[in-house]
Amino acid sequence: MTMKRARRTGVVGLAIAGLVLTGVTNAQAADDEAIAVGSIGSVDVVLDGEKIEVDPIAECATGENGKENSNGVDVDDFVDYDGGETTCKVDKKTGFATAKVEGDKFRFDGLRPYGGPRIRMTGFTATCSTTKTGSNARIQFSGLTGIKVPSQLQANHVVTIPGRRPGAKPLATVTLNESIVPKPADGSMAVNVMRIRIHPKATGGDLRGNVIIGQVHCAPF
Repeated sequence: MTMKRARRTGVVGLAIAGLVLTGVTNAQAADDEAIAVGSIGSVDVVLDGEKIEVDPIAECATGENGKENSNGVDVDDFVDYDGGETTCKVDKKTGFATAKVEGDKFRFDGLRPYGGPRIRMTGFTATCSTTKTGSNARIQFSGLTGIKVPSQLQANHVVTIPGRRPGAKPLATVTLNESIVPKPADGSMAVNVMRIRIHPKATGGDLRGNVIIGQVHCAPF
């Protein structure tokens, strides 16, 4: 696999986000069993014409693999998930489903060859659970460097990574606490701790795709 090498430099600032709660309550739970899915993250990018894909890491799911763990996934100098564990289960008494993702250190150097920052986290968690009328979720992360975020982080907070030169197209957008709800709402929701969307126009088409960190999905049916 041919990967561009990233030059390593010092860390940039420190940002810590607390718990963020989101919810959907527009649908009633059906008679079928609720479901929950979680993973440490995934990668789907194209670099220099080569497809680089990492399937959801340590993916758990209710009714299947209720608990999974990973010792880490490293894609050369591009992205590195140190590992973690996931748990998905259904409460036999209530019928509610929950998913919990606990991730260790995360490192992303994929934008360095294009003048972008080194993005780091020392740890992150994501949880979701179903209720009688829908689902809710929350995320937490620590030791974030490379980008700045407010202390009070709202859902779908977007940080734009600028290009190398003034006036250049943005290299990427980073969405934190990304909340995905279907339309019309059906009580289900998915939440990502972070999603990095790489813009091909800013990289000359050499790099494009998505990197996801900490994903959970819950549905009350």
